[in-house]
Amino acid sequence: MRRDAVQGPVFVGSEFVAQYPEGGGVFWVPLQHLLGLLDLGVDAWWVEILYPSGDPRRDRERVDAFFAASQTMGVGERVVLVFCQTPRGDPLGRWESFGLSSDEFAARMRDGLLLNLANGVPADLRARFARTALVDIDPGPFQIWALECDMGVGAHDAHLTIGANLGASDCPVPLKGVDWQHFWPPVYLPAWPVLGPPAAGAPYTTITQWWTRQYARLDDEVYDCNKRTGYLTHLRIPELASVPIELAANLHVGELEDRALLAKRGWRLVAPSEVAGSANQFRAYIGASRGELSCAKPAYTQSRSGWLSDRSVCYLASGRPCVLEATAVERHLPASPALRFFRDAEEAAAALQDLERDWSSASRAARALAEEYFSTRVVLPGLLRAATSGPRSRTRKPERDSRRQFAEA
Repeated sequence: MRRDAVQGPVFVGSEFVAQYPEGGGVFWVPLQHLLGLLDLGVDAWWVEILYPSGDPRRDRERVDAFFAASQTMGVGERVVLVFCQTPRGDPLGRWESFGLSSDEFAARMRDGLLLNLANGVPADLRARFARTALVDIDPGPFQIWALECDMGVGAHDAHLTIGANLGASDCPVPLKGVDWQHFWPPVYLPAWPVLGPPAAGAPYTTITQWWTRQYARLDDEVYDCNKRTGYLTHLRIPELASVPIELAANLHVGELEDRALLAKRGWRLVAPSEVAGSANQFRAYIGASRGELSCAKPAYTQSRSGWLSDRSVCYLASGRPCVLEATAVERHLPASPALRFFRDAEEAAAALQDLERDWSSASRAARALAEEYFSTRVVLPGLLRAATSGPRSRTRKPERDSRRQFAEA
């Protein structure tokens, strides 16, 4: 894409990174977009929103940790952190910017495009941008929550989603006339080099939140947004597959019953903050894995939204095949030995055993799939076209805050 294809700077906006400094995986979500845009020659920036915790010392530590991580990943000069003086949900009021002065930031916003990940940038700040695109990374639950609460839907100039099956006849999620444009989760391939075979005995892994206690309700149906339910539904996978499977999930000290149950069924358990607590650790953990085995939130399978994790495309880019619970995304991707989908424990075990018959071929196919479908050079030009097409929205009203805390899916 030519530099002049986008007029003005592009800002990738989020509010789920600085508040969660031990989440190496969430750091990669805006980072992939930022690195990919810079690679395309775009004047790109990352704007991160941080709200007060009530403890000024802790807030200072979070600001410092965020910028230290940004410097480590080579983007410290392309990051703006907006520290809001008022709690989430209140009018923006006083705010302070780090990385760019308030005047410099304001001048760039006036000509800028905002890619608003998960509606993280509040209405009164995003209204200062020349153009805004809402980027949905939680398809299904996000649209259902938006039926009751103003999640920014309709108040952006464009609406983008990773939900590949949203709008399909078998997807029950009402879209209310919103023209959701589909895109794949992007991965910046130079940051995820092809890796050789892992060490002998390396497990299939994944990294996930466990229990967020979040639910979405549509008519008389409840959509469970907790990974815990997904894994407890498929407990027998390690027993049936006879391959090592490791789960980096943030089970808390009080969840002893869950720990005992998982261990009894053959799941290895590690703390995500220990093995993937930084962006570099997250990348290294994936690289040391044999592949990914991951269950989905029941809300994704029930809604058939076509969700695919940004984490899974990192596995694929690294040459690590994936066995994932079906969300209807499988209908929109080609059959590949590197990407298998399951609906029950038996199918998952069979897919893992099949991978083991020719792991090397599956590894090569994983990288090829990432190059063809998920590379930032493939995904982002179309995303930018969708974000910049059409008239500017006239419905720019502040919304009641109902944004859910982002959790590694």
